[in-house]
Amino acid sequence: MRLTRLELAGFKSFAGTVELPFEAGVTAIVGPNGCGKSNISDAVRWVLGEQSPRLLRGGKMEDVIFQGSTGRRPVNVAEVSLVFDNSDGTLPVAYQEVVVTRRLSRSGQSEYLLNQSPVRLRDVQDLLRGTGLGADAAVVMEAKMIDALLSEKAEERRALFEEAAGIGLYRDRKKSTERRLEETAADLARLDDLVSEVQTQVRSLARQRGKAERYGKMIEERFGVAMTLVRRELEDLDLALGGLGQRAEHLAAALPAERGRLTEAEREREARAQARHTGEARRTEVERRLADAKLEVGRLEGDLALAAERLRNAGQRRATAAQRREQEEARAVQAERERAAAAAEHAAAERDLASVGQELAGRTALEQAGRDGLLAQRTAVRELEEDLQRRAEAFRALEGERAALERERAELRQQVAHASQERLTRDAAERAATMEVRTLAHRAATQAREAAQAVEALEAARRRVAELKERETHGRTARRQAEEALAQVTARRDAIAELERERAGLAPAARALLKAKKEFGDAVIGPLSDFVRTSRSDATLAEQLLGEWLHAVLVRDAAAVDAIRQWHTRAQPGPLVLLPAVPGPRLAADGHPLQDSLRVDGPAAAWVRALLAGHEVLEGGNALRRANGAVFLASANGAGGNGPLERRAELESLGQDAREAEARRDAMAATLERTLSELSAAEAAFVEAGAQAERARQGELEGGVLKGDAERAAAHAQREAADVTAQVERLSTRLEEVEARLAALHGDLERHEVERVRLDERLGGERARLVDLEAQQEAAREQRVQWQVDAAQVEARLAAAQERSGRAAAAAQEARDQAAALAREMDELEREAATLTAQRAQWEDTLKERRHALGALERAAREAGSQVEQAEARSTSSSSSGRRSSAGAREWSHGSRPSGANPSTDSSPRHPRSQAISSGCARRTSGCAAPSTRSGP
Repeated sequence: MRLTRLELAGFKSFAGTVELPFEAGVTAIVGPNGCGKSNISDAVRWVLGEQSPRLLRGGKMEDVIFQGSTGRRPVNVAEVSLVFDNSDGTLPVAYQEVVVTRRLSRSGQSEYLLNQSPVRLRDVQDLLRGTGLGADAAVVMEAKMIDALLSEKAEERRALFEEAAGIGLYRDRKKSTERRLEETAADLARLDDLVSEVQTQVRSLARQRGKAERYGKMIEERFGVAMTLVRRELEDLDLALGGLGQRAEHLAAALPAERGRLTEAEREREARAQARHTGEARRTEVERRLADAKLEVGRLEGDLALAAERLRNAGQRRATAAQRREQEEARAVQAERERAAAAAEHAAAERDLASVGQELAGRTALEQAGRDGLLAQRTAVRELEEDLQRRAEAFRALEGERAALERERAELRQQVAHASQERLTRDAAERAATMEVRTLAHRAATQAREAAQAVEALEAARRRVAELKERETHGRTARRQAEEALAQVTARRDAIAELERERAGLAPAARALLKAKKEFGDAVIGPLSDFVRTSRSDATLAEQLLGEWLHAVLVRDAAAVDAIRQWHTRAQPGPLVLLPAVPGPRLAADGHPLQDSLRVDGPAAAWVRALLAGHEVLEGGNALRRANGAVFLASANGAGGNGPLERRAELESLGQDAREAEARRDAMAATLERTLSELSAAEAAFVEAGAQAERARQGELEGGVLKGDAERAAAHAQREAADVTAQVERLSTRLEEVEARLAALHGDLERHEVERVRLDERLGGERARLVDLEAQQEAAREQRVQWQVDAAQVEARLAAAQERSGRAAAAAQEARDQAAALAREMDELEREAATLTAQRAQWEDTLKERRHALGALERAAREAGSQVEQAEARSTSSSSSGRRSSAGAREWSHGSRPSGANPSTDSSPRHPRSQAISSGCARRTSGCAAPSTRSGP
């Protein structure tokens, strides 16, 4: 297998489709920085399944898609393909050329393709596993991997050696198998939980079924009790109905006479009611007029009181208005005086403001002139200071340069002396390095031979480890197969044992008897099938011969039979066969067709012989002839049902198979342990051989390094000797230049010192003048500020005078307006008082007339009330007899009411006339009481 080409499209910097062919041998990719060399190694990592964006030099996986540039738009899909030549069949696929492709879109959808067919990442990893390819294999050798290979730590080198030896494949398979085992264990635990939950639900449903059955029985009982109660109520109602019928007949006989008396009483009552209604109407009209008159009198009294109050209020308001008018007139006079004083003060303030303004303008002009002179002086002083600063800096620079040159001259003298001494030393070192190169070359040749021998030993150890690992794999496979076989046999044995414990296939009545075995003590021995043993080959034949007798139950004696018959009568479990051990079968037999293959224990032996006596096996077990001559033909496939004998025989056979499987598993485990021990020893030898090869290779590398170092040291010593000679010459030249420059600097420094002294004297005079000008400017500024304060005070006086004058004028005008308004209000109050006096006299006359009319109406109301009372008394005496006669009619009309009803609570309507009489009485009573409780005006 060989990599033939790499195809990229839209991956990182490869916007278009790029194909890189790889010929036989070594292919090198060279180019400047940023041309995409690292992107090719990232593409190989990515297509082999790398999932970490950080290892691909990105923040997220979508960063591998071409992001666009100034001349090209970004793409939406990145695709990389590796093409392998599989002509030697290294990869387990039926293709001469294998193409592994990975594709990623910006939507996050990723897919892997094998020869353009979609596959999983796991499929690609399994295909390439063992070939040295993979995202985590040593496909791309980084600098840190070289460091790990050359590391002194055996653990770091071992990881690379194991990957190269192909151990990673088996480690991954082991992890995958362990993960699947854990998942299977979790599924089994979940299945156990589900089974327990279902069993809990089954028990709960059973309890609910019992409750539902009890509830149905209670509902039936309740229905029976309710029917009994209803039947008794119907009988009571029939008795009550008979009594009511007799009473109805008696009342029907007396009904015509009572109706005649009732009609006469009704006519008399209607006449009296007519008279009473006439009196009631008259009294109502009188009461209405009386109430209207009382309301009119009350309204007139209220109007008189209101007019008197308004008259008093008008007098008070008039007196108050007169007082306020006098106050406002006095306030207007005072405001006029204040306005005149404010006007005089305003004129004086304007004169003072003009004088202060003229003086302030003069002071401001004088201060501006001083400020201009001060600014010019400051400029001159600043220029002198800057000139002096520049000269000082130049002087300091010259001083620094002189000190540096003096230091450099001293250093150059020392360096010249040191370089001369070092030239002698370098010559001696060059001769010593040449001798060391010859010695190290001989040592490197010896170490190369030792490294070759160590590599051969390492290869032999690697082959031994590979052979033992293959044996380990076969051993693990064999042990796993043995464990699987043991698990299958054990599961089958446990399942059959569970069926045997549950008595599966046994007749229902026999199972019920075995469950109730405690009731009979030791009277029940057990089913016949428990005492019969046979091989798996004879189990079916034995079950066919015994037939339904296998469901029979052995009991102790006839007493046990009687007890079980009583239980069977109560429980009704179904058909049941009992075989008493004492006295046993009535017909004894000496032998039967299966006496050599059946093993019968205990009291069942006699019964088995008796049951099988006379039976005959025909045609090799495919047909049977019973004692009575009947022939039984077995089914073609030999299935006679999984009976208890066959199940028990299979259980014994499975026990033997389980023991043999355990023995095979133990043997395979022991073999695997020996193989693992040999593998551990071989791996230790392999590691030791690798360490020796590493030490030999390290020694060879160190010898080569030392030789190269010695050669480079010799060449370096030669170059340094030449450099030291050239350096001595350069230092001598530089020393002469420094001494000439120092001589020139001494003259420059003396000139700069004279000029600096002169500038210092001039700067002192200019600074003294600047101080005087600043003092004069400060005095002028203080005077200007004082005049500004005076001007502000005068302006404040002027504003205050204007404000007082305005307030005084406004107050005077307001007082005059208030006085005029009060005069108008006084005139209005006088007119209102005259009007109220006239209305009061008129209302007093009307009140006297209304009081006379009220007295006449009260007398008429008392007379009408007396007439109504007399009519009511007559009506009451005549209606008592009518009510007594109508009681029997009402009782007849409601004779069908049940005996339990209460007549006093009857809600049937009364006769309309009786209602009118009652309401009339109520109205008369309230109307008669009204005049007596009414108070006079």
